[in-house]
Amino acid sequence: MSDVARKVFPLESVLALLVGKEDAAVTEMAGFLTGRSLCCCSTALVAPMAAGWLANLYPAFINLKYDGSQPWANFVSGMRSQVGDNVSVPPMTGPSQAMVAKVLDAMAEKAETLKVQAAEITTLQARVEALEPFQGKAEEQEKKIGQLEAKVKSQNADIGALRREMIPFQGKMPVDQQELENIIKDAIVKNLKNFTGGMAAAGVVAAGEAVAEAAAEESGGVPDSFGFGASGSDGDGFGF
Repeated sequence: MSDVARKVFPLESVLALLVGKEDAAVTEMAGFLTGRSLCCCSTALVAPMAAGWLANLYPAFINLKYDGSQPWANFVSGMRSQVGDNVSVPPMTGPSQAMVAKVLDAMAEKAETLKVQAAEITTLQARVEALEPFQGKAEEQEKKIGQLEAKVKSQNADIGALRREMIPFQGKMPVDQQELENIIKDAIVKNLKNFTGGMAAAGVVAAGEAVAEAAAEESGGVPDSFGFGASGSDGDGFGF
């Protein structure tokens, strides 16, 4: 590894990366080691792998821990006596670099997926907000439709009941015979009064007798001799 490929970092930045601290200097150093442009989230993800790479280069960093029991400045000062003020490090290569690249690529793909999903969610939320004013109206219409369907069902049931009641009368017409006779008699009397002359009266009388006889035969209540001065089955007498 040539010196050109290496870069010198302050010991404090190296130690911060090794113990898991987060700051701009740590992000810069992790980006150099991995050969990738990193953010705070991706730095925290690859920092353990970068720390392993540094520990392989400098045995003094193996099993390095900082538990906060002493001031950070004192911790850094104690390490200077072993390593010096600055540390020259090369970027990661081989399997270590490939592993970091794989992790970062998967993270970038996941981030892109989340970005697309977030955009879809935003679009759906906008649609929901646009349709929300119509939700109440739709519910009201559904209620009215339900009420109309119930009325139609009830009316269909009533129609069915009426049809069943009409079955015995299909092809028949119930007639009040006495009322029919009275209507025929009244019609004959009215027509006789409206016509003058013997021939006209005789014609009307004949017509009246024919109608009356037909009604009598149908009802069985008026004799064949129905006419002026004759009596029907009820004996009430009819004539002028």
